[in-house]
Amino acid sequence: MLKKKFILILLTFIVSINTTNLLANDKSKIIENLNNIKTLRFDFVQASFGKKESGVCFLKRPHFLKCIYENKNQKEVIVNRKNLVIYHKRYNKTYFYPVSKSYFVNILDKKKFENLILEGNLSSEQKSFQIKYSEENKGEIVFFFDRESFDLSGWEIVDLNGNYTNFKINNLNKNQSFDEKLFNIPTIN
Repeated sequence: MLKKKFILILLTFIVSINTTNLLANDKSKIIENLNNIKTLRFDFVQASFGKKESGVCFLKRPHFLKCIYENKNQKEVIVNRKNLVIYHKRYNKTYFYPVSKSYFVNILDKKKFENLILEGNLSSEQKSFQIKYSEENKGEIVFFFDRESFDLSGWEIVDLNGNYTNFKINNLNKNQSFDEKLFNIPTIN
């Protein structure tokens, strides 16, 4: 009886170590893939506050992101170094926010994104890896990565107010050239 318990404990320990090693290896592959990316261009579908929006995003590391929404307000989200701007082209309205209060600061900076992945909890489903991470002043985020390519395929955020946002990435293109003027913040007339 004691021998059976010992064998069961030993097998559980071995399986646990192998699972931990596999997950650590998957994190390494995700990080390696992300570190090889200088720019991204992708289509997106965003669900938040009970509505769905879509558009295209351009990301250039380490400081730039622009998402152009296909909606009547012609909304754009622009990250340009330390500024996070929501611009409604239709009304020529610009709203400024500190990028430090969003997860964009983590996503755009390779080292910060790597640390977030290393510190986050990795789980695996049939089609994706998920890394769950939370910060006291930002809320919780779950990143999704494709199991085959290790590419970022989206994220879900629950902010400090309990607001839920789902952001799905499609048609991902890596390392294309972008003019930095694309990320300029519009001037207000």
